Amino acid sequence: MTTQQRPSFLQDALAVVRSIRLAMSSPESRAKHAYEVFPPSTWTALNNHSSYLNFGYWRNEADTLDDACQALAEKLADAAGFQEGDRILDAGFGYGDQDFMWLKRHSPAKIVGLNVTPTHVRVAQAKAHERGLGDRLIFQEGSATAMTFEPGSFDRVVALESALHFRTRDEFFRQAHHVLRPGGVLATADIVPLNVNKADRRDLFSTSVPGENLYDGNEYVARLQAAGFVHAQLTSIRTHVYEPWCRWAEQKLDDPAFLQSTTWGYRRWLRRELADDTRMRQKFAGLDYVIVVAEKPM
Repeated sequence: MTTQQRPSFLQDALAVVRSIRLAMSSPESRAKHAYEVFPPSTWTALNNHSSYLNFGYWRNEADTLDDACQALAEKLADAAGFQEGDRILDAGFGYGDQDFMWLKRHSPAKIVGLNVTPTHVRVAQAKAHERGLGDRLIFQEGSATAMTFEPGSFDRVVALESALHFRTRDEFFRQAHHVLRPGGVLATADIVPLNVNKADRRDLFSTSVPGENLYDGNEYVARLQAAGFVHAQLTSIRTHVYEPWCRWAEQKLDDPAFLQSTTWGYRRWLRRELADDTRMRQKFAGLDYVIVVAEKPM
């Protein structure tokens, strides 16, 4: 019996067990366990057909979450300046949807994905194998803060809504600088507090966000510079992210396909968060969503 075939009550029970494991895990392993609390079908249930794991970049009212997630991935690729023949490192790739899209649209020589969550790695590897792309899309289990690549291995390093989980983001900056070639680019789509004095990990929806990563956009740029990067630029896109995502999620709560593909516990949590403006929207009110780009000096 697959995860998707298990009765909802069993999936809810497993989610409780995994939540307890997450709560009891060490700070270093929380990101690894966080995305295994629910099965893949639940994590991606808000999507219509893709398995993206981000809030999306919403350009118009007709967007679906799938459209918005792909638009965000493409916005990050444009910011990073993807070019044909590039060697790209994707740190924290989710289920890898953006990597397949980037390969098709930008023709890099290869994309290497690093992820600490075993389920994500297995799903992405299976998709690459099925499509005969295993030589150009290399998904492997590993940490963005414990890289073993040679200096200058990559032209671009990207992190799509994942760097907030890295322990720590500073260490990721240092290691990204190490594995980039001179003139290479680091680009992130990331979530930071608007007011660091009021920041709380609970506002970022996850205990897997280290307290060391709670700083605002100005500090973000300063820390990139401290890691050796130059020409750092930060752009806020929060008005195209949070509120449109909330509206999409609200309408999904009445979608029979969504109700069938998710567990009772997940639906209850999402409905509770969205039903009260003091919950999810209040959290979003204190958060920025940023695209950040920086270069390694020549």
